[in-house]
Amino acid sequence: MLARLKNQYGNLRIRNKMMVNFLLVVILTVFALSYLNMNILRSSLMDVTNEHTYQMVEQVNVRIDSYVSGMNKTIDLLVENADVRAYINRKEESSEDLELEKAVLESLNLYTRNDSNIIGMLIASEDGGIISATMEKIEENPVTEELWYMQTIENPKGIHLFSQPIGRNVRSRFSNYNADNVVSLSKAIFNRQGEVAGVALIDMKLSAIESIIDSVVLGKSGFLFILQDNGQTVYAPVNPLVYRIRMEEAVQDRIVEIGSEEYQILSIRSGYTGWNMVGVFPTGETLQVIVQVISSFVLYGLIIFAIAIFLSHYLTSSLTKPISTLGALMERAEEGQLDQVFVSSYTDEISQLGHRFNKMLESIQNLLQMVYVEQKEKREAELRAFQAQINPHFLYNTLDTINWMAIEHGADDIAEMVTALTDLFRIGLSKGNEIIPLENEIKHVESYLKIQRVRYEAMIQYEIICSRQLKRLRVIKLIIQPIVENAIYHGIKTNDRPGEIRIEVDIREGWLLISVSDNGAGIPAEKVAQLNAMLCGELERADAFGIGLFNVNERLRLNFGNEFGVEVDSVEGEGTRVFIRHPILLDEQEVRDA
Repeated sequence: MLARLKNQYGNLRIRNKMMVNFLLVVILTVFALSYLNMNILRSSLMDVTNEHTYQMVEQVNVRIDSYVSGMNKTIDLLVENADVRAYINRKEESSEDLELEKAVLESLNLYTRNDSNIIGMLIASEDGGIISATMEKIEENPVTEELWYMQTIENPKGIHLFSQPIGRNVRSRFSNYNADNVVSLSKAIFNRQGEVAGVALIDMKLSAIESIIDSVVLGKSGFLFILQDNGQTVYAPVNPLVYRIRMEEAVQDRIVEIGSEEYQILSIRSGYTGWNMVGVFPTGETLQVIVQVISSFVLYGLIIFAIAIFLSHYLTSSLTKPISTLGALMERAEEGQLDQVFVSSYTDEISQLGHRFNKMLESIQNLLQMVYVEQKEKREAELRAFQAQINPHFLYNTLDTINWMAIEHGADDIAEMVTALTDLFRIGLSKGNEIIPLENEIKHVESYLKIQRVRYEAMIQYEIICSRQLKRLRVIKLIIQPIVENAIYHGIKTNDRPGEIRIEVDIREGWLLISVSDNGAGIPAEKVAQLNAMLCGELERADAFGIGLFNVNERLRLNFGNEFGVEVDSVEGEGTRVFIRHPILLDEQEVRDA
C-alpha cells in the first residue's frame, strides 16, 4: 500500500506535487502550532491559577495569623494583670484570698465579654487548681498532669496552640460548645522570681477560623484545610477528599491523582502558628478553558486550510516556469558551459535554488582556479624549500674564503671550481626572483658544467650557442640545469665514449626554443613516446623517469599554459635532444616601454 502511494506520488506533475506538499505543510503546521499553543496555554493557565490560588492561601494564612496574634495579645494582658499575678504569687491562704479571687474572675469575665470569639479563659496554678468564670474541671485530678499544661511549662517562652483538645480535664460550662469546636491557646505565668507559677489558657471559637477560610473560594470545587506538623487536622470542610490526602502530599506543592481526577495541592506553613494552610483544587477546571481555546484553533485551522488551497493553486502555477528554466541551465552546465547564470528578481524557493545554482557554478570555477594556483604555488614552494635549506650569506662567505685560500696556495683549478660553485648558487637563488635574464640562466648552467667537467675531467665537453640579443630575454630560472643534469647522469655517464653537450637558444614560431642535446646512450623509441605522453599530461607520471624533467615541464605549463613545456627526441645509441618551449619575455626596460 505504501509503495503504491509512493509510486503514485512520484508520477504526479510537479505542480500537483507542490500543491500536495504545500497543503501537507499547512495542515501539519496548523496542527503543530495548535498542539504547541495548547501546551503553552495549559502551562500558562496552570501557572496563573496556581499563583492566584497561592495568593489567596497566603491571604487566609495572614488573616489567621492576625486572629491568633490578637488572642495572644489578650492572653498577654491576662498574664500581666496585677490581680492575676498577685493570685499566682500568694504564699498562704488569707482572708484576702476571696477578694483576690473575685477580682481575677472579674478580669476573666471582662476579657471574655470583650471578644465574642473567646469561649472561655482559665488560670491554672502549679498546685493543680484552676480559676475561671466560664470553664470548669471535669474530674478532681490536677490539671498539672494535662498535656497542654506540661507542654506550656516545658517551653514557657513561646505560645502553644491546641486544636480540638479532646480528652482534657476541663470543659466549657456552655453545652453548645465541645472540644471539636475549640482551638486553645496557652501561655506560662511567671512569679516574682521569674519561675513558672502557672498557665493561662484561652479557648477560641473554631468557627472564627472557619469563617475566614470560607470567605475564600478556590474555583467551583476547590477547598482549604489546616494541618498541624504532626498531621492532626486543625480545620477541614466536610469533604471526603481531605482524608484521602496523605500528610506528605499535603505539605508540598504537587499534583496528586485522587480517584480518576487530578488535583493541585498548594501549601503554606505559617511561621507564627506552625500550621500548614493547604489549598486543593481540581486541574480539570483549568482544562475546560483550554478546550474552548482548542475549538477556536480548529475553526481557524479550517479557514486557513481553505485559504491554503487557493494560494497553493496560484503559487504552484507561477513556480513551474522557473523550474523549467533552471533545468535547461543545468543541462548546459552539464555539457561544460559553466558560465550559465539564473536570473530572477524574486526571493522564493525556486529563485533561491537558482541563486544556489549560480553559486555552485561560481564555486566550481573558483575551485578550478584554486587547483591551478595551488599546483603553481606547490612547485614554487618546493623550489623555495630547496633554496631555503642553504643560508646564502654563510655559503657565499665560506666559498669566498675557500677561493682566496686556493689562490694563495696557487690552486687555480680549485679557485675556478669554487668560483663556478658560487655563481651556481648565486644565480640559483637570484634574491628570490622567479624570472631572471637568460644570460644569468646560461651562466648558471655553464657554472654547473664547469664543476662537472672538473669532476669527470676530459669525459665531458660542452658548447653553448646563444646570441647576445637573445641573452637580454627573460626566462624562468633553473630550467636548463635540470635538463643538463639528466643528460649527464642518464646519457653520458653510462656511455664509454667522451660526452658532448650542446645548448642552443633560438626563436621559433613565436616562442623561445632552448635545446639541450647529448651524444649519450639515447632512449628507446617506445619510452620516448611514453615520456612525451606523460609530459603532455596524457599519462600519469612515473617516478622512473626522474623529477627534474617533469619539474621544469610543470613549472612552464603552470606559469604560461599547456602550449609551453618540454619535449624529448632521442635515438637509442646516438643521443638525446630535449626541447624547452618558453614564451618570449622582454627585459624589464622593454616591458616598461611596451
